[in-house]
Amino acid sequence: MSELVKLISAWEAYAQKHTAPSATEFCMHFLARESNGELFSGLTPPDLDTVFAKLIGRLASMQTAYSRMALLDIPGFELEWFYFLNAIYHLKEARKTQIIQYNFSEQTTGIDVINRLKELGYVTERVDPGDKRAKLVRITKAGEKFLFRLYQLLHKPTLLLYEGIEHKDKQVVINILKDTEQKHQALLAGSRNKTIDELLTEVLGPDKAARLASEQEERIARFSAARRAKANR
Repeated sequence: MSELVKLISAWEAYAQKHTAPSATEFCMHFLARESNGELFSGLTPPDLDTVFAKLIGRLASMQTAYSRMALLDIPGFELEWFYFLNAIYHLKEARKTQIIQYNFSEQTTGIDVINRLKELGYVTERVDPGDKRAKLVRITKAGEKFLFRLYQLLHKPTLLLYEGIEHKDKQVVINILKDTEQKHQALLAGSRNKTIDELLTEVLGPDKAARLASEQEERIARFSAARRAKANR
C-alpha cells in the first residue's frame, strides 16, 4: 500500500466515525496513532486510554527503579518511608488514618511505616485532643533534616528522567493531569470497601460504564484477530 493510499484509507475510516470531521483533527489523530505504534518496542495496547495509562505507569516504574538506586546511599531505608515522611511534613500534624489515605496504603502497612519512622526518631505522635482514640503525627527536627537530605538524593532520578523535556511541555502535562490527580485523591479516600466496578459506575454512570466495557471487549477482539492474522502471514 502506498503512503497516499494509506492516508486516504485512514481518512475514510476516520470520517465514518466522526460528524463533520476537520482535516486538522484528522491529522492530529493520524499522527498520534502512527507514533503510538512505535511505543513499548511495538507492544502497543489497542486503545488510547490504555496507551496513556501504560506510558504513565512505565514512567512511574522507572522513577521508582531510579529512586531505589539513589537510596542505596542510605542502606536499610525504604522508598515508601520517604513518601510517608514527606506527607507528614506537608500535612503539618495529621491523624495516622489521614496520612495512610494520602499515600493510598493499606492500614496495617501504613501503621508499620509510621511506627518505623517513630523508632528512627523522625516523627512523633500524641493523642488527638478532639478524639482520644486517635493519634496525631508530626515530623521532628531530625526528621525534617533527614527529609531534606532525601530531597537531594531523590531529585537525581527526576533530573535523569525529565530534565531534557522543555519547560513549556512539562507545564502542559501538569495542566492536563492536575485535575485528574485531585479528583482521584478524593475518590480513593472514600473508596473503602468499594469494588473497582462500583467506582466506575459511580464516576461514569451505569449506562456509559456498560457501553465502554462492551466497546473494549470488541476492541480487544479486533486487536487479537489482527495480531493472529499478522503472525500467520
